[in-house]
Amino acid sequence: MNLAIDTGSITSETPEPPVTGIETNRRMQVISLLIILAAVIPLVIFPEQGKTIITSIFEWMTSTFDFAFLGLGLVSLVFMLSLACSRHGNIKLSADKNATAEFSKGAWGAMVFLAGIASGLVLWGGTEWGYHFAWTPFGLDAQTKEMYTVAQAYGIFHWGPTAWAIYAVPTIAMSYIYYVRQKHIYEISESCRGAMGNLVDGPLGTVINYLFVFGVLGAAATSLGLGTPMISGALAELLGVAGGLHMDLMAILVCTAIFTFSSGLGLSKGIKRLSTFSTFVTLAIVAYIFVVGPTKFIISLGMDSVGYALDNYIRMSTWTDSVNQSGFPQAWTVFYWAWWVAYAPFMGMFVTRISRGRTIREVIFGMLGYGSLGCALFYIVLGGYGINLQITETLAVSELVNTQGVAPAIIEIFKTLPASGLVLLAVVISGIVLLATTFDSAAYVMACASTRKLEEGQEPERSNRLFWCFAIAIVPVILLILGGLKTMQTASVIVGLPVLLILAMMMITTIKYLNEDNA
Repeated sequence: MNLAIDTGSITSETPEPPVTGIETNRRMQVISLLIILAAVIPLVIFPEQGKTIITSIFEWMTSTFDFAFLGLGLVSLVFMLSLACSRHGNIKLSADKNATAEFSKGAWGAMVFLAGIASGLVLWGGTEWGYHFAWTPFGLDAQTKEMYTVAQAYGIFHWGPTAWAIYAVPTIAMSYIYYVRQKHIYEISESCRGAMGNLVDGPLGTVINYLFVFGVLGAAATSLGLGTPMISGALAELLGVAGGLHMDLMAILVCTAIFTFSSGLGLSKGIKRLSTFSTFVTLAIVAYIFVVGPTKFIISLGMDSVGYALDNYIRMSTWTDSVNQSGFPQAWTVFYWAWWVAYAPFMGMFVTRISRGRTIREVIFGMLGYGSLGCALFYIVLGGYGINLQITETLAVSELVNTQGVAPAIIEIFKTLPASGLVLLAVVISGIVLLATTFDSAAYVMACASTRKLEEGQEPERSNRLFWCFAIAIVPVILLILGGLKTMQTASVIVGLPVLLILAMMMITTIKYLNEDNA
């Protein structure tokens, strides 16, 4: 799958129909804000108690339902690959069977990839191996030479095909209903109708739709929590000042200004251009590290790690460590799968909006291809460079990761590069724009969800998009200032448990509708 961006088309390839008769669902806006406040206020008033309760629930969820999350991940991957290779893979997602894709492959791939990874991939791509090097899977000895390969392989696995297959499940379910069945509403509950029947029209359907709201808020909070320390840390190094809350807020304000402006422009002129720019800047950083770093070592270790991941893919996908109970799969793989599951409806709705004119096969292979190969590239290059620093004793990366955290560690990694000042500047620009891209996508999706009906190619009202820009940005900022952001991130992952059942209902609905319509 080619990650190159097609810059020959700045606007969408097909003209968008005039925006007429679009009605914003004010009731959903109000109720969503109330849900957000209901989640945030207790964390503000009782931060320690809230943290204790939510952490306990999270640990109970990952230890009790580890088999369910691992099972759903594997089933999602098998289901998506089977569907793509079946005769149903040729179905075009449009009422017009001769319609061309709305966006070029490069522009579509950039939007899909960046909406799904935010700035977290830069951060974790260079540092996740440091945790696994010290805390190992399968009872392997820690801090051995073998663990360099295993540790990097696990990161590639966690951001690989299973994660993107989980994202693809709601994408295909919603896209088929919207474009083929011509049900022009963006509601998560609608994609469960085939399995749940008219229950989706009652209170249960309402709960499903508002779980989605909480998931989007969690996605924003997590992206902010992961990306801001890295951005502000790099900025502090450049300016020669101490980092801290004021630097975090400066980074957030710049990010908010960018994504609010972009959201006001709309999908083609805003999110598409922002995604393309983000991709170029971020890939430039990766390419620079690849060239000036130990290139041969990066390639060789990358091949070793990919080989290990492929060799042990089934074992990694099903390992619960039920006998030794080390807690490794629950703390890492189950956590990641819960993370992907919680944000899957958001990704599904966004990718649905940008996939008009593509076939089911193109969407599935595109998501799995752009997503998995793009993430593997970051892990191989950034992780390989960091591991080489550890091996040559240039920088004790694993110790930094485990004692100070991933954000300080990645900054120290970048500081070892030639022309490190320019690299840190690029990291600041890339981080801010990546964060803005994710927030922009989230605001756009929420605006779609709070519009009563959107025809193919139509966009939500600008006022609706800007409303969600404010709503999505302000809550994480408040939590950042008051210290409850990390608790909110954990709470959002807990949403993965009920969403697990929703994804199962989506797969059943997809099978039922495909068989009914294409007997």
